[in-house]
Amino acid sequence: MAPQFPSIQTFFHPETSNSPTRPRRPLSPSSSAGNGFTAAEVENVLHPTVRQWTPHLKYEGCDIATLVSGPRNVTFTGRVLNFFDQQTESKMPKAAKGFIKVVLGDGSGALVVRLWYANMDYCLRLGHLVSVWTIYVSAGETSNLTYATAPLVTTIFPERDSSCHFMVHGDRDDDALCKTPLGYAEGQPLPGLMTVRNFIDGGCDIDDAKILVCVKSKGPKKKFTSKKGRASELIKIGIFDDTAEATFTLWGSVAESAAPWRPSDTVLLITSPGWSIDRKAHLSINGNTYVEVDPCMTDVHWLRAFAQRVTKRDHVNQPFPVDFFNVKEATSSELRIRYTVADIDEFVRAAPKEIFIGYLSVTIIEINLVLLYYRNMLLCTECCGLPLFANATTATCRQCDKQIDLALNPKIVLTTQIGSLIDETGSIIPGKLVWSTEAWVQLFGRTADYLASTNAQLLSYMEKRLLFLRFTLVFGWSEDIGKLAICRVMR
Repeated sequence: MAPQFPSIQTFFHPETSNSPTRPRRPLSPSSSAGNGFTAAEVENVLHPTVRQWTPHLKYEGCDIATLVSGPRNVTFTGRVLNFFDQQTESKMPKAAKGFIKVVLGDGSGALVVRLWYANMDYCLRLGHLVSVWTIYVSAGETSNLTYATAPLVTTIFPERDSSCHFMVHGDRDDDALCKTPLGYAEGQPLPGLMTVRNFIDGGCDIDDAKILVCVKSKGPKKKFTSKKGRASELIKIGIFDDTAEATFTLWGSVAESAAPWRPSDTVLLITSPGWSIDRKAHLSINGNTYVEVDPCMTDVHWLRAFAQRVTKRDHVNQPFPVDFFNVKEATSSELRIRYTVADIDEFVRAAPKEIFIGYLSVTIIEINLVLLYYRNMLLCTECCGLPLFANATTATCRQCDKQIDLALNPKIVLTTQIGSLIDETGSIIPGKLVWSTEAWVQLFGRTADYLASTNAQLLSYMEKRLLFLRFTLVFGWSEDIGKLAICRVMR
């Protein structure tokens, strides 16, 4: 038998360390090593909102009306009149996710921009001021790309082509730039413009029919699923003019445009809306609709003033004008004038623009705290054009989801908190007074927080105690307010 030689391993001995070793902790899924980037940095790369761009070509600035079909390095600025997000399905990692069909107008004309995107979020809204840099403008290849008033189209893909760019100005928006309506001339009627009543009575069948309306209210956003299985949103906007009211529905990504609109202040010029008329006109935005937000024309100022007058008259709880009247000086003066209801009526009719403060002695002949308490309408206010009622000092607006402070309710349909105030010469109907917080506390001897948290038994006791009592009111009058402002209550 051949002798066996030792292997090489037998000549080496394992080395041992005298220092204690720390056991290695196993990695859990939550403590796995990262790649060195924060979640915000990853999100900015995957969904960028701002991209730095430096033009390397010379671009000629021009109005939309002067554009012609063909290759040309041009830049122009306009307002978003309509847009539609068309998503595409592709498994290629670098393929475009879709395109936004944007209609821009600058007062001289309109143009369609087909904006392709991959990861960019442009966050467009109706009325946004936008600047475009492009190297080619063409006539519409198909009828669904252009309109009779917007015959040209430019296709850009800023994320892939450095020779084109699309900029939304955002906070640098100029209120007067590019807000002249298409076809408008100073001192002349706008072609196709009609009232809401005329639109309902048959004007909707006219091509390029236009209506000038003011926002009255904004409904809550509603989520729905489209036929293609995609989640989307819609919002219904209450609109009106001096002849009639209607509902204007915004769908999809256009629904976000209504966020900055203010009831009784934002004016819309709507051209060729979709419509459905039964008991009330239901309008919507479609592919042929133009929406111009607060356009520069004389009728806008008249309509906004009319809407604000209606708001003062119909506001469910008009806010008290704090620091408008110098109550301290009036109450400390040696000359204190006491009016009757008839005196106030005569004085206001003779000099409606005069501002004055005085005293008024009246008797309460009706009060319904308990009824309003059971109806959960003890306090109220208005937000986004929608009334809010609650037996609490705060409530959440269904439209903007903000916490809104409520005040004691001076007027409710079919019933009133202060039913009627009378003296020897006349009476004041419910809803014609604006009460300050101090006046409410002096009248009831309780704060609004206490009344909202109390029970019906105590409210019933307060009703019986205050009924037919005579009070002296410190009031103020101003045409800007339109109602008697009750500053203080003296017993």
